[in-house]
Formats: sequence, structure tokens, C-alpha cells
Amino acid sequence: MKRWAWLLLLWWPLGLSAADEALDQIMRALAAVPAVQAAFREEKTLAILQEPLVSSGMLYYRAPAYLRKQTLQPQPEEYEADDHWLTVETPTDGRRQFDLNGYPQLRPFVEAIRATQAGDRTTLERYYRLDFQGMPADWSLRLTPREPEFARYLTAIVIRGHAAWIDSVETLEADGDRSLMTVNPR
Repeated sequence: MKRWAWLLLLWWPLGLSAADEALDQIMRALAAVPAVQAAFREEKTLAILQEPLVSSGMLYYRAPAYLRKQTLQPQPEEYEADDHWLTVETPTDGRRQFDLNGYPQLRPFVEAIRATQAGDRTTLERYYRLDFQGMPADWSLRLTPREPEFARYLTAIVIRGHAAWIDSVETLEADGDRSLMTVNPR
């Protein structure tokens, strides 16, 4: 029995390094993408509603730190992250700017998508524990918050993709609400 346990211990790190290498490959491929323009469709499932809220619009990314989510339907909204600034524009509240350095509860949400698209594993690991599954051709990356304060609101963000393309972003909130954003090339 001890011999088998020893063999399993030898094999186990090899499995981790293969997943780690695949994640590094994905991060390098994503980092090589200078810009993205894509259509999105998002479904938000909230416990207080019988039907999901559906929205659609456009996503824009420009390396290394620009991300814009422009919702067109059912009503216009815009979220733009550029370096450490987040600008939010809605019909009801107008245009507001936030310095992400002063809002630690916002930055992990922004970095989940922006740092993934930038292939910035170091930033992702600052805010999340990473659980990578799959191969470069078809992969998923589960981001679990490191900080208990942030984990009070967010259970995980699951990003799925193939090669250097992010197909979907699923946000699982601690209260049971969730959203699924699917991304299609434009």
C-alpha cells in the first residue's frame, strides 16, 4: 500500500504542472491580443424576480488596461474601466467616476475580466484563487475571492473560453443570484 501512495505522490505534482502550464499558455495567448470588439448577451437571474433580466450590447478591450461594457438593450448603460478609473453612466444616475484605488470592493470585479483578457495572472492571483480546467482549445477558469470581505458578496466568477477568446463570464453571488454573459465575435 505504501508503494502505491508513493507513486500517487510522485504523479500528483505532474498533474498540477500540466494544468499550470495550460493556464500559462492561455494567459500568454490572451496577452498577445491587442484589442477585442464583441457583442454580448447577459442574463441575470435574481431571487426576487420570476424571469431573468436580459441585456445585450458591446464589449471593447484595448491592451493593457481599457475595458468598456456598453449595454444597448433594454436601456443604455455604460461601464468603462481605464487604468484605475471606472466610469459608470446610466440614464437614471448620469455619469459617475470612481478611482478604483479608493473602492476595493469594485476593483476585483473589474480585474476578473480585464486581467483575464490581458493575460495578467499576477493580478488575478492578487484577488482570486484560480482553478483552471481544460486545455488551451477549450478551457474554464474559476476565480474564487481571496478576501473574506469580497467573498461576502461573491462566491465565484467562472470564465470559459477557447484559445485566446473568452466565450462567457458567469458570476455567482453569495446570495444565490447569478449572471451569465456570453460573448460573440463581431
